[in-house]
Amino acid sequence: MATRDAKKDITDDLLLCNRCGTCRSVCPLLSVNREEWAGARGKVEIAEAFFRGENLSNDEVRKVFDYCLHCMACEENCPSGMRADEIVMAVRAEMARRGKLPLLKRLGLKTLGGADAALFAMMRAFGLARRKPLHGIGGRSPLSALYPLFGWPRERFLPLPAQRAFLGSGPELYKASDIAVAMPAAGAGELFDLVAAARRRNLAAGRRAYFFVGHMVNHFFPEEALAVTRLLNILGVDVIAPKNQVCCGAPVYYAGDIAGARKAAAEVLERFEGHAYDWIVTTCSSGGLMLKEEFPRIFDLTNDGYFEIEWDAERESFRRVPGRSTVKQEYPRVEDLYREYVQGKVRDINELLAELLDLHEESDGLSGMLDGTAGAAAAAGAPATASAAAPVAPANTPSAALPIVTYHQPCHLKRGQGVGWQSEAILRLLPGYRYIRMSDFDRCCGGGGSFTFVYGDASDAIAEVKMEAVAAVRPDVVATACPLCRIQLMDMIRRRFVVEAKARGEQPRSIPVTTPTELLLEDLHKVMGQ
Repeated sequence: MATRDAKKDITDDLLLCNRCGTCRSVCPLLSVNREEWAGARGKVEIAEAFFRGENLSNDEVRKVFDYCLHCMACEENCPSGMRADEIVMAVRAEMARRGKLPLLKRLGLKTLGGADAALFAMMRAFGLARRKPLHGIGGRSPLSALYPLFGWPRERFLPLPAQRAFLGSGPELYKASDIAVAMPAAGAGELFDLVAAARRRNLAAGRRAYFFVGHMVNHFFPEEALAVTRLLNILGVDVIAPKNQVCCGAPVYYAGDIAGARKAAAEVLERFEGHAYDWIVTTCSSGGLMLKEEFPRIFDLTNDGYFEIEWDAERESFRRVPGRSTVKQEYPRVEDLYREYVQGKVRDINELLAELLDLHEESDGLSGMLDGTAGAAAAAGAPATASAAAPVAPANTPSAALPIVTYHQPCHLKRGQGVGWQSEAILRLLPGYRYIRMSDFDRCCGGGGSFTFVYGDASDAIAEVKMEAVAAVRPDVVATACPLCRIQLMDMIRRRFVVEAKARGEQPRSIPVTTPTELLLEDLHKVMGQ
């Protein structure tokens, strides 16, 4: 598995590919487009030609390197340790540096930058907002008449923003000591013993978290943000959520506009200044990845920053163009700000919850999780086969009557941040649900940030594989840990289990998509009577 090494230089990766083709078996895009350029091996070969200065069409290069989900499965499975995802970003950065970003993308990113103050405010002013919590799978948007203009199907589900965003609608400080927590008596169960112990520890230590909310959760899932603050307060952690937060710059970054990403990141860092906290909590897997990994790179705080690349014909290797970076002169304060306020403090909410509850990784053989056909059999009440990852309780036990929850693992959470087992550990701990792992639970859902909106057919085809896995488990609830994955899953679940089911004359199934955090809070409230 390729790992991110702060001492590694992307120019080394460009010559690491041995053309073995291992990446072909794990690339979701190659499952729907069998052309070589669609996968990592083809992209690397084109990148080498591009940086050698060969005569390539800018439009063709842009097409090849835009066609990537950034799922990082190729990196995870490369026997040479080559980071194909970083090579894709290096080409995108060079294209942006040459002014080759498409006009529509430039306009879209510019609009996104002012979304907080303009786009969402306008939508709310015209009544294009929802009053109810975004649970379940949603329905057709009043904007769906415009979808064909973008090449989207009319039945596509895209949520409207909430009538009120999270930031600015409540206090900036949520104090754990201000809430009364009526814990059940000792012996109520493992979860409640862990929660009570965590609350005592954290209140005694005066723990505090800075909640970096992110645009998607702030506007589309404020209920999730409220659940995060409430849950951390129950666990004895104060939460600060300053209302002047800004976007981390991930959309700009993944478009290749590194200069724009630096500008956004610098503003984020300035907003942290002056606050005191133990952790920065994120609920967006891409936002957390930006803070943990990408901020140091775009500011040249590691050896692996963004720079111009040239081919050294004499040595037959790639190298940095020397003496071109002026980042530290343009942003003289960012290194100190990052070291003091961010480095080592960023936690995904699932990562922090596992840490606070003192949860530990278990082997699959002991975890109570199922995979593949065994999960389908268990969901139907049949005995698990010998290939199951773990035994399942027989159908006549109390646990078999519990609603089933399954989980989709976001790519940027597991392969990007290295947060893998924590979400499932939380779901296994829930007293009100039975957790069953779907097959290929960590396979990309096809969202890929803006990818789903640009390459809808490919995105839908990739998501269909995920829907087959969901259908095999027959869950009552699907959980995930990324707002963009959540929207993608809500859309595809609605199409598969409601729209298509009705067309076939079958009974439609409403399968809500939520987060481990919200489910954990729900179970705590049921038992604690809050």
